[in-house]
Amino acid sequence: MPRHAEPDPPLPPFALLAHATNAGLTRHQVRQRVRSGSWSAVARGAYLPAGERTYDGLDPHARARVEHFHRAIAAAIRNPGAVVTDASAAIVHGLPLLDLPRNVQLGVAPDRWTGTRSGIAFRMRSFDEADVEWKSVGVATAWRAWIDITRFGSLAASLACGDFAARNGMWPEASSSDIERFRGMWGYRKLRRALALVDGVRESPLESASFAYFVTQRLPLPRMQVEIRSQAGGFVARVDFLWERARLVGEADGAVKYEGREDLYAEKRREDAIRAQGFRVLRWGMGDLRSRELAERIRSQLA
Repeated sequence: MPRHAEPDPPLPPFALLAHATNAGLTRHQVRQRVRSGSWSAVARGAYLPAGERTYDGLDPHARARVEHFHRAIAAAIRNPGAVVTDASAAIVHGLPLLDLPRNVQLGVAPDRWTGTRSGIAFRMRSFDEADVEWKSVGVATAWRAWIDITRFGSLAASLACGDFAARNGMWPEASSSDIERFRGMWGYRKLRRALALVDGVRESPLESASFAYFVTQRLPLPRMQVEIRSQAGGFVARVDFLWERARLVGEADGAVKYEGREDLYAEKRREDAIRAQGFRVLRWGMGDLRSRELAERIRSQLA
């Protein structure tokens, strides 16, 4: 029996079991490499010969994204002609998502089977040539991924993804004419509304989801990323949202925004400085966007 210490044969960076056996390894040798940690199994019959160090140092959310990325590539390799699409394509491009998909999402031609099996959601998608980037597998572009996330998802999910893409130059010069081919299809009106609202000035998924909340709750829309200055003109703070007439500042606070006591003290001093300029400050987190209570609080402050 060949020893595990023997070097691996030449393999692609992302190897299927068929790649390994065609290169001369036995199934037992593949399992041995996975058990020892020199290879990492990322999906059934799919491996990274680089090993488990691929995930070293990642927090649970980041690790889940990387694992989904690997599962998506494996699924596309196993299903020739399919394209990584929707939220799975967003993960490949590094776009933020409010919720990670449970299943890998693959787009297939209208004449192919659709449904979910073995952790893969096969979805009917028609792609133009410019919609897909072909590398080792086909992946929907960031623009097309946003389109389908918007058509079939929430406004919050759309803006979280779209704002980031716009802010980081990952989009074409998009206009309403670019979505006209979806007229008459599911989600066309959602596309038109979302495209008009996408704005790269928002700096986090929570800010994007908050703005979507304001829209869906029919709240007066605030200015964003506004500098507060003292009467003498000195810089005081840059705030997430400002309802100027009501002198109300809105701050969207993520769970990891403050890493220690010093961060909390610094934020307390910052808020005190804002209040000293005659502003009220209202804070919320992602959980507050799941109910109408925050909307009622904002309305009461604006009244």
